[in-house]
Parts: sequence; structure tokens; C-alpha cells
Amino acid sequence: MKTTLARCALALSACALSTLSNPGLAEENTPQGSLLAVGGALESSNTAVYEAFIELAGGEDKAKIGILPAASGKPSKYARLFEEDLIRYGLSGDQVELIPIAVKDDSSTDDLDESTWIGNASDETLAETVAGYTGIWFVGGDQTRITQALLPDGERTPVLDALHTVYDNGGVIGGTSAGAAMMSDVMIASGDSLGALLNGFTEEYGSMDEQESGPVHASAGLGFFPGGVIDQHFDRKARLGRLIAVNHHYRDDYPLGFGIDENSAMVYRAATDSIEAIGYGGVTMVDVRNMNADTVQGLPHWTGIRLSFLQGGDRYQVSSDTFTINDKKYDTVGYEYINVPNPMNTGVFSRNPNYKDLITYDLVDNKAATEVVSYDFNAEGRGFKVRFYQDDRTTGWWNYLDGLKDNYSAVRVLMDITPVEVTVSELE
Repeated sequence: MKTTLARCALALSACALSTLSNPGLAEENTPQGSLLAVGGALESSNTAVYEAFIELAGGEDKAKIGILPAASGKPSKYARLFEEDLIRYGLSGDQVELIPIAVKDDSSTDDLDESTWIGNASDETLAETVAGYTGIWFVGGDQTRITQALLPDGERTPVLDALHTVYDNGGVIGGTSAGAAMMSDVMIASGDSLGALLNGFTEEYGSMDEQESGPVHASAGLGFFPGGVIDQHFDRKARLGRLIAVNHHYRDDYPLGFGIDENSAMVYRAATDSIEAIGYGGVTMVDVRNMNADTVQGLPHWTGIRLSFLQGGDRYQVSSDTFTINDKKYDTVGYEYINVPNPMNTGVFSRNPNYKDLITYDLVDNKAATEVVSYDFNAEGRGFKVRFYQDDRTTGWWNYLDGLKDNYSAVRVLMDITPVEVTVSELE
């Protein structure tokens, strides 16, 4: 893999986004390329994702890939691992190159200090090279490192301009975890669902540890995806509440959110303004356009949120607000398979503990219920009742698409968030 060295300034302002009414960075002309955003934990065996990325980059014969490892604490190592994966899927070593932009030194390379690459995004020669790629891949890690390198102090660097050139000219911008989070105008950097709902937002960001708990920190992303806000590691890290809070906060400009599960991808084709869900899990779409927002004792009481869960090739056309479900799937609403009354989730002893299982198995494919309830609260007993329910716009689909693995879709499920106070005491 080739390297080129240069220098640039550091540090994205923690509150840069708050000064922008609409921080969109995309060009006025519609790009002709695609985005492939992976929700993290991408397995090398995920054929659907790797093959889609290579195809969107021009196919095995024409693809020329640049790997940008800025987010990683071990940039050379994880760039090399992704290069090895691409070679296993049919590319040659000459078709894959490292883009030497990083913030941290990689301790696994004794003879190289990758932290000296911090300024390379300002190198015009490197930018010319980047503009010639047909595909760019961002490795995972800390998304704020990506914006520190490519968008220092809110200013676009030559390499960031070159990345937009690749996208505008029909190439693909791909990335996993942090490499997905940075694609939207609003970039979520930290916080969890309870922290977002109980404590709101913070302008401070300390480290990756804050991605697991606490209030939300949001800043300016790189502006590739115009359709809304992207979140990742979605269902495993229970980030539904976090994404809804961000969409509510930026509701005037970004009322739609897209949460991507691990080992799964959202493919966005800019020319058709459409997304497709591929890979193991799925993509959740949050819609707060008709949400009713109130407070109880200072905590959010939000009703009328719409959720849709897509997987297995399901599509959504953003500008027309239309869904196209994989035609191999069967309707569930009106033809439900499960018959379990009063479904509820209260923790690890509950079946279907993940939200996507609640709205599929327990709701759209359950003839005995038109709603399902879950509870979440902190150690002080402050938390929320979450109610998922159906109306006449709610629809669902199902089939086995990978052996005997259930593959569901649920469209326009309703959701309410109500603050509660819970008292827990041991029996004596």
C-alpha cells in the first residue's frame, strides 16, 4: 500500500454544528455515486456487503480502492486487514491503496509513526490521487478523529473535496462504524439512549468511552448523506432512543434517522435518492415529522413517532417516502403466525429483548396483540415506558431468506415514549 506524507491543522470545534442552521456540505448538483454505510462489526464472511462495495466501485476489473484509516487507533493494522478482505473477494493488491491520514500512532508498526500523517488531508498531491479512486473505505474507530483530520475547525480540506469528487462522479464512499457515523451532516459522536432522553445534549466530548453512556454529543459530519442522520451499532447497543432524541433536536432540517445494525449495511444510491438494507441485520428508519413533543417533570413525553425496519434487500425511496419490500416476503398483518397476548419486555429474562424483535415477532406477526411495551430506567428508577403499536398504516412482511433464518420487515410502526419512575425492592 502506498503512502504520502503532509501536514494540516487539528481539532473540530465541539459546538461547530450548533452554529449552523443546516450544516449540509454536499454539492448542489446531485452526486452520481453511492454510499455503503456498515453499522460496525463487519465480518469478513459477509459476502453481500463486500460484493456490493466492489460492484459499486466499478467491479473487479475497474475498482480502484483507497482505504482511509483516520478513525482507528491502529490505522495501519486495520487498513491492512480490510485490504486482505478485498483481495479475498477478487481484487488485486494493485487495486487497493492506503490513504495515509491518521490521528493516532499504530503500536503494531515499530518503524512507523502514523500520528505524523495528521496533516495529510491538506496535501494537494494526495488529494489528486484520492480523486482518482472509484471507491473509498473508512475503517472504524472514533468518528471525531475523521472530522479532526478532514474537517479541521469546520473547514473542508483538499482531500475532503476529493472525496466528494469521487462521490459526485459515480464512485462509492463506504465505511464501518465511525466510517458510517460521519456520512451525514449531523454526526453523532457519543451518548446512549437513556442518557439522551434523561440528560439531553452536551458540547463536550472526551473519549470513545462516552459513546457507551451519558448525554449526546453531536457535531458536523462530512455531508455525504442528505436524507437524515445516520447511527450505527444500532440494535445491539440499544441506540433507538438516542437517534430519536437527535432527530427531535434537529427536527426542522433532519426529521429522519437511519440506524444500521452490526454486520449490516445501508446502501444509498444518490441518483435515485434510495436506500437498500443488506447484510445480516437491518436498517431502522426513524420518522419524527408528525411526532407530538411534550414534557413531564422536565423529561420527554413524545408520541406518534414512526419506525420502519428493513432488511434482506428492502428499499426506501427518500424523496417520495415509499417502501419497496423484497418480493420474496409475505404479508404478516392479517396473516399473523404468532398468538401471544400482552407481550412485554423488561430485561434479560424477557424473550425477544431487542426492539426489532419486539416490533416483528411480538407485534406485526402476532395476532393476539396490537401493541407491545418495554421499560428502561436507571439505578435511581427514572426512566421510560416505550410503547410500540399499530394503526391502519402499519404493515409487516416475513420469509426465510437465509436457510431457516427469519427475515422480517415492519413499516410505519407507531411509538410513544412516556417518562416513568420505578421503585424496585427485594422481597423479605
